[in-house]
Amino acid sequence: KAKIKRGVNMSYVRTIPYHEAHGELKATYDQMLQERGLVTNVQAVSGIRPHLVKTLYSHIKSVMGSEFGLTPAEREMIATVVSVVNKCQY
Repeated sequence: KAKIKRGVNMSYVRTIPYHEAHGELKATYDQMLQERGLVTNVQAVSGIRPHLVKTLYSHIKSVMGSEFGLTPAEREMIATVVSVVNKCQY
């Protein structure tokens, strides 16, 4: 386990960078890049299981991209608050 400055133990999760991706993972990364302009670490940490990256990305698009109800800014604000409440360091 790696240590961060505050002394909290953090697990290391291997990601697969774009230049190492192939097959289904590369196709999903390409889709993310085309639609959002980036591959976030939240999705990249699942890179060793390409089907999970694809499923997670579809879910995020569904939740965050819906045109009904909340604005994109409100959704991001809720996601931020939930992360803080859960003590997510991400």
